[in-house]
Amino acid sequence: MSDQTTGGSRRASPLDDDDLLGEILLRVPPQPSSLPRVSLVCKRWRRIVSDPWFLRCFCAHHLKAPLLGFFEHRHLKDFVFNPILESPDHIPPQRFSLGRALAGMGLGNQLLLHGCRHGRVILTDMLSSSSCSTVFVCDPVTGCHERLVVPEEFTSLGDYMNATAVLCAASQHGYVHGACHSSPFKVILVYMARKDGRPLVCIYSSETGMWENIIRHGDHQCKIVEISSTLIAHSLYWKILYSHDEEHDEDFVPKPGVLKFNLERQSLVVLKGPPIGHFGRSKIIKTVDEGVGLATLSDGTMQLQVWHSNVNCHDVATWVLFKTVGLYNIFGLRKHESRRGGILGYDEDGGILFIYVDSSLFLLDLDSMQFKRHYYSIETCGLRICHPFRSFYTPGTATAGVGYDGDDILHDS
Repeated sequence: MSDQTTGGSRRASPLDDDDLLGEILLRVPPQPSSLPRVSLVCKRWRRIVSDPWFLRCFCAHHLKAPLLGFFEHRHLKDFVFNPILESPDHIPPQRFSLGRALAGMGLGNQLLLHGCRHGRVILTDMLSSSSCSTVFVCDPVTGCHERLVVPEEFTSLGDYMNATAVLCAASQHGYVHGACHSSPFKVILVYMARKDGRPLVCIYSSETGMWENIIRHGDHQCKIVEISSTLIAHSLYWKILYSHDEEHDEDFVPKPGVLKFNLERQSLVVLKGPPIGHFGRSKIIKTVDEGVGLATLSDGTMQLQVWHSNVNCHDVATWVLFKTVGLYNIFGLRKHESRRGGILGYDEDGGILFIYVDSSLFLLDLDSMQFKRHYYSIETCGLRICHPFRSFYTPGTATAGVGYDGDDILHDS
């Protein structure tokens, strides 16, 4: 056995090298409890994991922020965060309370939650049932929020605002979303023209602090089916019902379709939807090759259908049934004619569907078909839609980033 000392001095350990130790610590899981626990080892480890350079590398290494839970809009101004992680990563719902951010702002009773993306949540305040006056962008991790007043020149063009979306404006190669707390963002508003129902889009940039770029689509009359959107590559997608001008009469039944807004080209396109009879019970999803898909669930039989689209250079979509899956077998449930089910949400970054069956909520990975059962009394709380929320988060963080100030460790509550 060789002697570990020479001349009374200890042989250096690989962990004595800060750079090497940092590389090792980058590989701890990106869960909320990881960095606080690492920081408790010693002051040196704490110093390393608190360094802004390390935190940026930590996010870049993991490529994708963890799914922390989902937001739901129960009634009026009651917006609730529902954590899905177990101890020690369980986040108490009050940590991400939107009520604190929106309190004291003189809001009306027509608040709508439109979705979450890149660590931010977007809501609207309606002057009436059909007129949007204000958009709110909230960061639940930092507690920061911005109030955006929609200019009258935009609202006068549309009869009402149908949908909004928020996304981080950072687009450089290799950028990892989920720690975008200090990054600029964009807000996309979708209106329907007052006279003819044609879609209009306007964009807000936090970098300029201005609303700009009214984009129109002149060939179809449209109606938004669902206000939440799906981001695929460089485009946002919404479910719609649409018709051509020459088809629009009292007896015509609008066709299911998809409204596509290309963020790079600043263009609006209406795509034909798949031939299904329960379009309202479906979700737009992202396929493995970054294409547009649709997942739909039939009530009673609990058959999940996944459709994929092929879009040619003329923006004409053709749909094929990619697979059909029986959820009774996947979830290990007994077949029962009276079972009720539906798709409540979709996590576009992880390819995860939020599916309810009777009073339970399941999180289903569309690629692996693995699932997690989230015991949640849907019938009691009246849950209708889930808005998945991803972010790098470390307890004790009160400022932008994922830094750790060490005064708070997660506990179940």
